[in-house]
Amino acid sequence: MTTMHKEYRFIDCTEKYHSVMQFDKNKNVFVHRWYPFVEGYSKEFIEDILEELPFVPTCALEPFCGSGTTPVELQNHGIKCYSFEVSPFMHLLSIVKLGRNYNVDTFEHYVKALTKKLSHTNKDIRRIESLPFGNTIVKRDQSKKWNFHDPAIDGVLDIRHAIRTIVDNDNYKNLFTIALASIIIQASNMFRNGKCLSYKKGWENRIFSRKEIHNFFLDKLNSIFAEDIRIISNQNSSVHNSKICYLGDVRKNINQVPDGKVDLIITSPPYLNSRDYTDIYMLELKVLQLINSYEELRQLRKHTLRSHVQVPYDKILPIENERLRNSLLAMSNKELDTWNHHIINMICAYFEDMQLLFSEFAKKMHKGGVIYFNVANSAYYGVEVPVDYIIADIAESCGFKVREIRKARDLKTSPQQSDKIGKLRESVIVIDYK
Repeated sequence: MTTMHKEYRFIDCTEKYHSVMQFDKNKNVFVHRWYPFVEGYSKEFIEDILEELPFVPTCALEPFCGSGTTPVELQNHGIKCYSFEVSPFMHLLSIVKLGRNYNVDTFEHYVKALTKKLSHTNKDIRRIESLPFGNTIVKRDQSKKWNFHDPAIDGVLDIRHAIRTIVDNDNYKNLFTIALASIIIQASNMFRNGKCLSYKKGWENRIFSRKEIHNFFLDKLNSIFAEDIRIISNQNSSVHNSKICYLGDVRKNINQVPDGKVDLIITSPPYLNSRDYTDIYMLELKVLQLINSYEELRQLRKHTLRSHVQVPYDKILPIENERLRNSLLAMSNKELDTWNHHIINMICAYFEDMQLLFSEFAKKMHKGGVIYFNVANSAYYGVEVPVDYIIADIAESCGFKVREIRKARDLKTSPQQSDKIGKLRESVIVIDYK
């Protein structure tokens, strides 16, 4: 079925959504503050959805878990949620935040042991803890830039070694590993700059000692982690502990979800903006040894949603959709001298992935279920791609009924598009399964 020129109910909800669509509001929120995630929405977005639903959900699905905001908040409301995450780091972060079996006495026991271990570290830590792979981790001959100064990476390796040798319980080992992850950017010479990692201003002379790195870690444990573990320890009997978070590509693993059981989907898939999240969280993936070679990195990228051009795809034909066809036609009339000629293929692949997902959603949901799908429009070659409307078309072609498209906020375009396109719309598509 091809949906041509269908108009949907469009509502400007910028006043309602402009603040809750940013994870920044989670920076000081219980459990979510354990790791400073850049992308994603706040817990208020989930709460707002639950308040407006005319029913109490019993089974939810989050196909792009990210840092775990959706399943964590649904768990807090006693709602079962199947979630999926392809990044091993984000998956680890999610299952740690979903954990509800931490005990304050056990936590404090391990913190004391780690503190003692870090007061007597091995002078040559690299003999027992290997450096992350890659040529830019530390300064080498002819290096012009490097990710960590030597004392900083040695301090990080001290902590990694202490966690491995002291903590003999996997749940707590994962918890302390996330605490380590939360200081990796702080310890490095890098900062997150939109689509990638960039070097901090004055990084050459900003050198932390090993002891300072240890203190970053221990201070984090003794402040926000300790406070939240005390709360969790008191909640043990009242909060359901549900770690239904699968590691892997949701396109291949969604069969883990039983058919006809889901009544709520809340998600924000990777936007069609050429952003590769493995790049943005590369230091965590490497330092925590979640990927250990360029081949492992390539395989991880191959299993992500096709929203970037870091790996080549076979030639993809566009799905049957008039809005998409018009966008591609407008692009083909431009002089295609942009930074990557694989972009049009990526655009086609992205919507093919969306079509596959919605066909699977139709199997997993039962009648009366609702989807809240957070996306943003894109621009390439000076042409805006109406991602929200195309996805709305796809949803209806798979048997859903689009209730409305809500404008959440305006996003800046990339520098390449800013002189041709104004701001890009971020939307929440509300979709019913009748």
